[in-house]
Amino acid sequence: MWIKPRKDASARKKSVEHEVRRAHELGPIPDPVCSNNCPDYNPSVGCHRNCRTAPRQLSSDPDNSPLEPLVAALVFELKKLGVFYPCWSCEGHENQSGKLWKIPRVWFYADSVIHIRALANAIDKLSNSRRLSVRWEIVVTHSDSDNPDTTFSLEPEAAGRDKNLRELQNDLRVLSDELEKHFWEACDQLARDMH
Repeated sequence: MWIKPRKDASARKKSVEHEVRRAHELGPIPDPVCSNNCPDYNPSVGCHRNCRTAPRQLSSDPDNSPLEPLVAALVFELKKLGVFYPCWSCEGHENQSGKLWKIPRVWFYADSVIHIRALANAIDKLSNSRRLSVRWEIVVTHSDSDNPDTTFSLEPEAAGRDKNLRELQNDLRVLSDELEKHFWEACDQLARDMH
């Protein structure tokens, strides 16, 4: 089945270009990334995803709910892009018998589906280049009934959840290391595709 594009495609193409420009205006956000009142921030050194205080500084409730260390770097990198707003994360956990119980994932808000599309394209590029042990995806996830925002989750696809936790946690590291580069490339490719 094929369905032709909707009418006014030129206006939507301009909208894509506008959203790509807006992404470049908003991100990457300047240091300090975690919070403006980071006690360890040193302008001469800069801000980095592996900072020892990032798990506390990225949390809205650092005393009771600091980020888990293995997912903190990816949360940092998503926030640094300037167009995503992480709101919950998990580094993944095994049950008592050593089987995967909770998958690694990061939940976040976004204001633009174009930014989500660029993020999905970046994740696909990493998956297609076999940099990740399984395919990862972006899904619409839970939002409280009184929450006006839609929540998205970056997580391994269901078909790939038979991997062991260490492999999925290694994917967190790869995503943290390479996501920024691939996201900006994906944004720019979307803009080029509209010409």
